[in-house]
This record gives sequence, structure tokens and C-alpha cells, in this order.
Amino acid sequence: MNTKEFIHALAEKLHISQKEATKLLHHTTIVLRETLSEEEKLTLLHIGSLQVKKNTSRSAYLPALNKKALVPPRRVVQFHAAETIKDKLKNTSRI
Repeated sequence: MNTKEFIHALAEKLHISQKEATKLLHHTTIVLRETLSEEEKLTLLHIGSLQVKKNTSRSAYLPALNKKALVPPRRVVQFHAAETIKDKLKNTSRI
């Protein structure tokens, strides 16, 4: 499902126009970005949780330069699915 299809499904489910659904999705993503940029944990009921984690620095091999280099630490977003989604995925068999 792409963004356009998601907006269409959201508009149908909430009985609103696609323009209003687009606005709703836009503002939702703004709140998500603001929350995660403050390094807070965000828990969405029946979906899961998003949390910012700091990776440590590590060494990596650069084949183009034929040497090792130090990769600086960075922040990444981790997603942990809720048990309801995990259970649903386990019980759904697709062929």
C-alpha cells in the first residue's frame, strides 16, 4: 500500500474527504517527527512503539580506499510491534 492508497482507505473509513485525510496524515507525521526528535518513546495502541536509539561508533572497511574507517555514532528509530500485530501475523497464512 502506498501513501495515496492509504489516504483513500483512511478517508473511506472515517467518512471524510481525501483532502481532509491528507491533512490528517500530514499533521500526524509532524507530531511523530517532533516526538521522536525529542528522543521520546512513542507507543501506539495495538500497533507498537517507536523509540530513538543511539548506535555506538564502529569500524568499517572501505573497499574503494582499501582501508578501515571509524563510523561515528548515530541515532536510529526502532520499531517494536505490539503483541496483537505479532499474533495476527503468526495466525495468518499466505500462500
